[in-house]
Amino acid sequence: MDGVTWIKVATGRLRWAEAVAAGKIKASGGRADLSPYLPDSPD
Repeated sequence: MDGVTWIKVATGRLRWAEAVAAGKIKASGGRADLSPYLPDSPD
């Protein structure tokens, strides 16, 4: 994915599944879904 997409996904402005559906993220395999870890927020 490009940098802008990463920032949007990492900050919660774009959901992982929406980015995949829009073709902004190309991911495959059992470990390709990072949605449980995003958005990233400090504890």
